[in-house]
Amino acid sequence: MISKIILSPPFSNLYPDIKGTTRILGTYTLKKRKGMYRVLTTLRKTKGGWINNSGLRNPGILKYNKKNSIISISLEKIEDWDSLYYYLYLKNRKYNIKGIEFNISCPNHNIININDQIIKQSKQIFQNTIIKMPHNAPLSFIDKICNTEIDMLHVSNSKKTNKGALSGISLIEDNMLRIAYIKNKFDKKVIAGGGIYSFDDILRYKSVGADHFSLGTCLINPLKTLKIIKQMSQYQ
Repeated sequence: MISKIILSPPFSNLYPDIKGTTRILGTYTLKKRKGMYRVLTTLRKTKGGWINNSGLRNPGILKYNKKNSIISISLEKIEDWDSLYYYLYLKNRKYNIKGIEFNISCPNHNIININDQIIKQSKQIFQNTIIKMPHNAPLSFIDKICNTEIDMLHVSNSKKTNKGALSGISLIEDNMLRIAYIKNKFDKKVIAGGGIYSFDDILRYKSVGADHFSLGTCLINPLKTLKIIKQMSQYQ
């Protein structure tokens, strides 16, 4: 079962398991990508959120070793899938992975290698197959994704700018419009992410039909994060 509150990468990788939450860990690629801690040195505050230039730095799928979490992956080449599928099968048996999230949205690393066959195969392993959407995705692209067999959409990743990837409150309005569109047109669950820094932000996303709520840059502040988690537990 996936909790209402989801802790998202990259900072979720630094958190322990917390009651009332589910972690998404990653994003993992088939092979190691250098500079996995770069987010800590490139993150900077700006108007409307935070900017980073971290890309998809990670130790590679073979290093995944956490139990009871969702794993986020990105395909650098569509040919990577066969090997990733094999490793994910083995990892799931050992670590009880709750789901897979295909990250097709990283603004610092533009990769969208995904198709119906990959989604069908992922569903053979995992109960939950999720796609993390690019920010401000065209409605035609949303339609295409929703007409596959995926279980959930994660709306959305950070926004691409000429200074890097922007996350934070400036994403909320566009995200709400797209979540409302999805919930009104399709029978899909939605994880709302982007700009959640208080329980009021969760209620805004909930008002347009979001089913789960993803904390990202909020995780920089553990006290604020724990407060939101506590408020959600009391609300339920």
